[in-house]
Amino acid sequence: MLGWKVILSIVLLAALILIIVLQSLWIARYKKSQRQAQDLIKTLEMERAMLVRLRDQVEYKDIRQLLERRASLIGRLLAAGISGDSQQHESVLEEVGSLVAERETFMQENLQLYERWQPAMIARLRECGLTDEELQICCLYAMGLNGKAIQQYTGDGRHYQNVGLIRKKLGLGEHDKNIDGYIKSLIK
Repeated sequence: MLGWKVILSIVLLAALILIIVLQSLWIARYKKSQRQAQDLIKTLEMERAMLVRLRDQVEYKDIRQLLERRASLIGRLLAAGISGDSQQHESVLEEVGSLVAERETFMQENLQLYERWQPAMIARLRECGLTDEELQICCLYAMGLNGKAIQQYTGDGRHYQNVGLIRKKLGLGEHDKNIDGYIKSLIK
């Protein structure tokens, strides 16, 4: 029979191993979340730089103001993320919320941005006979939203039927890639 000192040593060793394993898992999760945050910051920085570059090339005052507003918003979001200022972060999120709450205006402005940022994509979609409303949906896909999120945002109960019409105009069959993948493939 094992003595109590041996049993205690085994229990302590098992507890130590468990602590090391849990700590390793926590460190791995922490490093992954840090990498994801850094990737997001890099993406936002690239988006902001693109918006500023576009702003400097645009001659139309209303589009320039729209680009400035979006670039400023991304800049403040980055600053809040870097500084860890939760109050500033909340303020930026409120502004994003009010920006997207005006759905009609947001979708029109978004199409205007994509017409300047991705003219080849918009021209290709127009060649296929898409209406402005269909182009607005395609721009939401280009932003990275999926069908469910778009349907939820637009409140359109016929979203999937409408996407079927868009797919048909684009010449995409049932077994071709998803519409979001097709739209993203047009982005240069």
